[in-house]
Amino acid sequence: MNNNLFKTLLIPAVACLLGACAESTDPNMETSGDSGAIRFAGPAVTRAAIDDANGMLIDGNSFSVWGNYTAVTGGMATSLFDAEKVTYVSGMWGYEGTRYWLPGNTYDFYALYPSVETLGDAVSVDCTDGTFTVNGFDATKGYDLMTAENTGISVVAGQTEPPGAVALKFQHLLARVTFAARSEGGNATVRSISLEGLAVKGDYDSSMETAWSNTTTGTVNVEKETTVTPAGNADVSGDLLLIPQSLTGGVKLTVTYDTDAEKGKTASYTLPATTVSKWEAANHYRYSFTLTGGGYIVFDPPTVNAWSDAIGGNVTIDVTQ
Repeated sequence: MNNNLFKTLLIPAVACLLGACAESTDPNMETSGDSGAIRFAGPAVTRAAIDDANGMLIDGNSFSVWGNYTAVTGGMATSLFDAEKVTYVSGMWGYEGTRYWLPGNTYDFYALYPSVETLGDAVSVDCTDGTFTVNGFDATKGYDLMTAENTGISVVAGQTEPPGAVALKFQHLLARVTFAARSEGGNATVRSISLEGLAVKGDYDSSMETAWSNTTTGTVNVEKETTVTPAGNADVSGDLLLIPQSLTGGVKLTVTYDTDAEKGKTASYTLPATTVSKWEAANHYRYSFTLTGGGYIVFDPPTVNAWSDAIGGNVTIDVTQ
């Protein structure tokens, strides 16, 4: 995804739109006033599940920012943003209350997408000096969990122009999994798919070697009526944004579908751990299969298209009903 995914925000105007035009009592910069306000550049992402540049430009969409500054002479850091929500409103990105750049300080910024508020009360989020913890994350909600940082921004005494907008490049914390199908002979209609035996909830800690822990096993269901033809490549799942995890414990895919001859057919198979043994963060795993009138599925070679491109390997699986 290119770095123009978001438009550059104009803080003073948007702050008013969001109901807060407060200014600091002493900007203490030659370029005081609106020109000295801290603003954020439209954040870039490393190829999000949203593949269209306009996909994020939706009123009310938001991310959270933590920020602090430390005097260049040393001392304790002063908090400037604490899970502050930055929201897209009327074509611009803004936050409540204007903060200003203060000379003689170095600034650090950290961000989480989506915003803490969007994740809900059931999820607790903390960011301490760039270490993120997200407890109780629920992958069945479909959020594309991402973090970003921009640190070491210095503002020196006598500086006549404030720093530019704070650029944030988000990194994906989840794996993206999609399923596509084709039919054998005539057309078919997929009614639903489900994945069983996978981690759907868990805690994330960026400081740990194994970032995800305390996972809960569950099921992901997709109710999506899709016409499938012999030409193939029918998307039957949409983007499933899932916790990175091993597949050696067995993750079962179940497909409910109709053929021209029979209705209400169901076929299941276990995703092969010998081909792709685990889902990793920032990778896109594509699985393709063929629905047959005999009640079994022919499973194409899975591929891993990322975010970081790779090939998954070769496998064909026939699973009788």
